[in-house]
Amino acid sequence: EESNAIDVLLSSEVGCEGLDFQFCDMLINYDLPWNPMRIEQRIGRIDRYGQQSKVVVIVNLITPGTVDADIYGRCLSRIGVFHHAVGGCEEILGEITRELHNIADDFKLNAEERAARLQQLADNSINKIGMEQELESKQSELFGLNVPNQTWQEEIQAAESFWLSPIAIQGGLRTYLTFRIAGDTEHILGDKPLKTLRLSQEARALLLDDFKKMARSNDPVSREWEKWLKGPSATLYVTFDQAFAAENPKTVHLSVVHPLIRQAARFLEIPEPAYVSLTTHSKTLLGGSHFFALYKWEKNGIKSDEMLVTVADDPKVEEALFMLLQTAIDSGDALLPSPDECDALDTRHHKKWSDAKASHVAANRQLVEHRVQSLGVSHRARQAAIAEQIARATNDKIRLMKQSELARANADFDRRMLELRQAANSGDIQATPIVFGTITLIGE
Repeated sequence: EESNAIDVLLSSEVGCEGLDFQFCDMLINYDLPWNPMRIEQRIGRIDRYGQQSKVVVIVNLITPGTVDADIYGRCLSRIGVFHHAVGGCEEILGEITRELHNIADDFKLNAEERAARLQQLADNSINKIGMEQELESKQSELFGLNVPNQTWQEEIQAAESFWLSPIAIQGGLRTYLTFRIAGDTEHILGDKPLKTLRLSQEARALLLDDFKKMARSNDPVSREWEKWLKGPSATLYVTFDQAFAAENPKTVHLSVVHPLIRQAARFLEIPEPAYVSLTTHSKTLLGGSHFFALYKWEKNGIKSDEMLVTVADDPKVEEALFMLLQTAIDSGDALLPSPDECDALDTRHHKKWSDAKASHVAANRQLVEHRVQSLGVSHRARQAAIAEQIARATNDKIRLMKQSELARANADFDRRMLELRQAANSGDIQATPIVFGTITLIGE
């Protein structure tokens, strides 16, 4: 009887409204069948008003070799029900749920026939949800907010950089280990994607000191890294290759977010401008020596960012400088730029910085205006929905609860609007010189 009551409750439109929260929490632990709508209801019961945690993790257990696993692997995971909010796809997912159970409960189907039906259902459902998400992506235009968005491919391409590539990360890590740990021992072994990081107990103690100097983090990767540094093992299997790490999840992926790479970057950070003399070959530029400088720009505003900016005494060298630096080596005996030449580079940089700042401030204000309009539209819709619930409520306790919810929604809206107004005036670019140098080009 309890099972039937719970199933009726979860399939109803009312849900847990008006019920005791303790009873609702008990439902979360009940062994429920695979049903995307019930999954969303479970999430709603945990991630509700009064929840203190900023992050809520919902874990759904699947038993391999069962119909549930077949439904998940062949259908739900492809639809992406666990990676997107239900939103406007709720009706479609409701239809999918009914069809899923019809297939699962049809004892006339054998395993192959059930798999084929699930495959067909997944293909059809993906098409429906794809159309729904395409409509949602155009909602800004329907509201009169024509905000241009980059595609994922464009965002990835914009984020790509030689200096964040696996080979550059590996080179930076080797430099860090060489300077931090005395001796000529090679600590990263292997020529293939799978490598071995070998550190003595004394070396791990040094790296543990650097790790403790960073901001404390409780994420699993940081905890595992600290555990290894404190442990007895001197070797760790690592890789710098993302594809290899995905295929071998037990291997430690040393990416830019790994604590070892972050502590290496912190150790190698340059507190004062460095002065260098470099040499490299070029097939497109004429031979000769040129003065150059690198500046770090910190863009402040509603979307913060950091970037490196080049300046040089020759516009062509300036444009190609990042490519030239990839193959440049220390020349040792060439002349360094004089104070007057550094001042000339700084003057050239100031013009570049001034133009960029004006554009950044304008873009920041425009982005804030878009967000203000979008926030206003969503808040009015939220107000209307809560007001309708208050009007339909027949229970005084429910009415008071919804009125409190409306008050919190208004307070949250006012707070976020204040943050946006402050962000509108925060657009700025802080520039810091990193390197002044001479680069000698050898023509080919």
